[in-house]
Amino acid sequence: MNRRDVLKGLSAVAAISALPIRHAWAARVDSTYKGVKLGLITGTLNPLPNVPGKDPIDVIIENCLAIGAANIELVNVGGPMPPAVVAGGRFGQAPDQRTPEYLKSREVLRQWRINLPLDRFREVRKKFDDAGLNLFSYVYTIDDDMTDPEIDAVFRQMQALKVNYFCTNQTRVTMAPRMVPFAAKYNVKPAWHPHDNVDSSVEVATPETLEKLLAMSKNFVVNLDIGHYTAGNNDAVAFLKKHHDRISHLHIKDRKRNHGPNVQLGEGDTPIKESLALIRDNKWPIYAILEREYRGPGTPVEEAKWQMDYMKKALDATT
Repeated sequence: MNRRDVLKGLSAVAAISALPIRHAWAARVDSTYKGVKLGLITGTLNPLPNVPGKDPIDVIIENCLAIGAANIELVNVGGPMPPAVVAGGRFGQAPDQRTPEYLKSREVLRQWRINLPLDRFREVRKKFDDAGLNLFSYVYTIDDDMTDPEIDAVFRQMQALKVNYFCTNQTRVTMAPRMVPFAAKYNVKPAWHPHDNVDSSVEVATPETLEKLLAMSKNFVVNLDIGHYTAGNNDAVAFLKKHHDRISHLHIKDRKRNHGPNVQLGEGDTPIKESLALIRDNKWPIYAILEREYRGPGTPVEEAKWQMDYMKKALDATT
């Protein structure tokens, strides 16, 4: 080697050594296991500790790295709290009776949402990128009384966050037609999320409602929550086989049938092992995202690690 080559080599070593340990560690994080892209929704980490002077997003990132979860669905970007709505409905929806107090406070929230700066969304994206984590999805409910400018603002915020998908959470079927043009405009795909309230025609819960949604737009996909879907006495494996090409990710939790409770993974009726095996064996590009809703005695990080290990052991099993 001549002197120039030696100096180049020393410079490269120095550059690598100068990287913060956090970045070097994060760069090695890969939660793909047996070809299946494992990860978590950040609600899994609740209750999140309040660390004075520390951005909650930094706490979330540290916990994701500790768990070894690289593929992340974010519930909240943090930052300024939105204005409170007076006498609102459940899960962010409008109430059955819209009082003057509700309407006034709802308009305040609407204007706040429409005028919310995008800087925080870009900042959060950078934090995840710098940590080497794949922030691929956000969570948002498009509630029944959102105006078009409000829906546009929400999609614009998700575009600034640079996510490909968003879990529709409690969004109802009735809002889907209004979301079609915004999904196309901003290239952010609503991933429709079912619950177990199968007796309602406006809720996302049955194979029929999910198929109705998929028929509305090529930009609509499904975030199949196999726990809720099973609790509503639906067949998650059958839906996965039939519509795997339109499913962005699974929410992995365990519940009992007949609207039963959340239980520890492996103790309910949810076909977790069968679903993971299908993704593994068919090499489908579907994320398997842990959503820890059963609360055991450990810390959120301890329990999430155990549940991630459960998913890996399930993938180790032969078909």
